[in-house]
Amino acid sequence: DIEDSFQDNEKAGVVYLDLTAAYDTVWHRGLHLKLLRTIPDRHMVKFIMETLSNRSFILQTSSGQCSRLRRLKNGVPQGSVLSPMLFNVYIHDLPDTASRKYGYADDLAIMLSRPTWKAMEEGLNEDMGTLVAYLRRWRLQLSVGISVAAAYNLSTREARRELEVRVDNKCLEVQQAPKYLGVRLYRTLSFKQHLEEVKAKQRNTAPQSGAEALMRERSTWLSIPPSE
Repeated sequence: DIEDSFQDNEKAGVVYLDLTAAYDTVWHRGLHLKLLRTIPDRHMVKFIMETLSNRSFILQTSSGQCSRLRRLKNGVPQGSVLSPMLFNVYIHDLPDTASRKYGYADDLAIMLSRPTWKAMEEGLNEDMGTLVAYLRRWRLQLSVGISVAAAYNLSTREARRELEVRVDNKCLEVQQAPKYLGVRLYRTLSFKQHLEEVKAKQRNTAPQSGAEALMRERSTWLSIPPSE
């Protein structure tokens, strides 16, 4: 979609939303309501909700002291295969916006392209207001300090221009090359910076090749002094 905006000579703006403890804050009553709307089998819905309601935890300090047993009133279990699906059900009714919405589990993003910077910026701010109201209604919290905004265009004159997207009168951080789902997305969608990071990471973690091992072994042989 960003590439399409380049073809149309438009400016694209993206907001990468970070939800505070998204899985841990899923409201059980709200999830129950949405499951009933989605799954016709009420017995299955009841079974799912029972697996969520009978969860508890104990806190243990480094000295071995333990807290009392407490029950979890909200949230879906971390690491469970079912949790991403339940979260998708929980947010499947995100409100309509001019921006396109993208999501993988709790990694959400919205993108809007417009012919002018002003129209794109105003549209993103309006859509963010709509989404924040939805999140609050369903007891999910947007992390304003971690969510970021980014602009994508091919204009060198606007290379350093920054988006101004506000939530609760606070500007979101602007990044030139934010990372989404493990991929760093530069302003022009050049993957050079991302590939350089991947190469550097591989050099630090990948095992040495056979040729490198042979050269290292050979240099070791050459350093051994001759026997007398």
